[in-house]
Amino acid sequence: MQGLTRRLAQFAAETKYEQLPADVVRESKRLLLNTIGCAVGGVHTDSGGIALRHVRALGGKPISTIAGTGERTSPVNAAYANARLANVLDADDTFPTGSHFGSTTVFAALALAEQLGRSGRDLITAVAVGFDVGARIGSSLGLSINVEGGKVTGYAKLSGTSATMTWAGVGSAASIARMGTERTTQAFGIAGANTPLPAHAKWSASVSLPMHEYSDAGWCAQTGLSAVLLAELGSTGYADILDGDPAFWRFFGAAKVDNDALGEGLAERWHIINTTYKPWPSCRWTQYPLTAFFKLKQELRLNSDEIDRIVVKANPFAQSARFTQQQPDNQISAEFSHAHALAMGAFDMPPGPLWYAEEALRAPKYRAFRSRVTVELEPRAANLAQWMEGGQFRRIPGGVEVHARGKVHTASVNMAAGGPWSEETRFSDEALRLKFTGMVCGTEPASSERRARAERVIAAVERLEDAAGLGELCRSLGTELRS
Repeated sequence: MQGLTRRLAQFAAETKYEQLPADVVRESKRLLLNTIGCAVGGVHTDSGGIALRHVRALGGKPISTIAGTGERTSPVNAAYANARLANVLDADDTFPTGSHFGSTTVFAALALAEQLGRSGRDLITAVAVGFDVGARIGSSLGLSINVEGGKVTGYAKLSGTSATMTWAGVGSAASIARMGTERTTQAFGIAGANTPLPAHAKWSASVSLPMHEYSDAGWCAQTGLSAVLLAELGSTGYADILDGDPAFWRFFGAAKVDNDALGEGLAERWHIINTTYKPWPSCRWTQYPLTAFFKLKQELRLNSDEIDRIVVKANPFAQSARFTQQQPDNQISAEFSHAHALAMGAFDMPPGPLWYAEEALRAPKYRAFRSRVTVELEPRAANLAQWMEGGQFRRIPGGVEVHARGKVHTASVNMAAGGPWSEETRFSDEALRLKFTGMVCGTEPASSERRARAERVIAAVERLEDAAGLGELCRSLGTELRS
């Protein structure tokens, strides 16, 4: 019987574009566009600047493009910089197991594809395949929470998102490499053994956060791509890393493993169609109350100066100190602050890098507004376990009480905007184009020239299956999107 490691490796190595359903092709291009936009937006952040200076210091042959800069470097360096850039604004996609791995999926593949002269169809295939590998690893490890007696009791002491990010990266890069099942199996063994530690518990307990989320997405993309490059040279790893006991799940610190999630429906049930897109650059937990707030704001045509205070109704995990802090001290911490997200929404700040510019964090009017935002438990979300669907969080109650015009206005939702499971919340192509344009405009006003440049990149991605090579797309990442 074929082991799980080899089976997943064969899927990554041998899946062809012609095997992809039409909805998977479409979603792969949407994920690609979203991720590129997030990376260009990330250029304008302090953390993104550090990533750029880091890869410049490392040097490397000018082979693969760094989004938004016009610079080229080695494939491994480009994978690092681009993936970190794409994750740093917390605007990237979120899979409903609570992890982000679109950044590593896209940029581990793109860095190698540019070097090897692959086609648009090759890149689409790699995105679909790599995302599926990451999603299956994440689904097999389960959510980073403890459930006892049908109730959620807290975060798991050992958990992390570095597994999904690293495995998505090695999966997408292996698809691009075309090095066969044997060497892809070795690449999986190398990547699995070198996956960064599961640091989510430390992250969850912190308030002043480091300059990356959970784990550094760049590090994970670099690990995944390096594993493929090493295997291609003949290096070996644990060819059975997902099989038996001990296996990857054990030394990654998971409490248990669902091996069916690794192989069930492989090449038939594609996980990419269940990813969520963020309308706003903040933690997904904050976007349930944000969705409710924007519904009210639109219905009542509320202005920021009409709002006396806001009470956020959040699930238990979105009530820890990093979510309730009113005056976050840095960009990453602000991405988890309900108060900051609502202040940006109330003042109609364009979603993107401007949410975390120095003025947004320090200006008195925003500080004053944040001080009037408090957080309470949403009673319907008290037992999160009852909202789990197949090991995923697709629906979580959240809402707001907005005190304005002498009245208390309330709104609540069960699903945040950007979720693909209802017509009301699904992120449309037009919404994605607008988000992309906002991201690539960065901290400057959206000039007609800048919009036109963004539209040319959008068009290139939307017709990617017709591209014999990636030269046009990769050049546009520098020339059209240069900040």
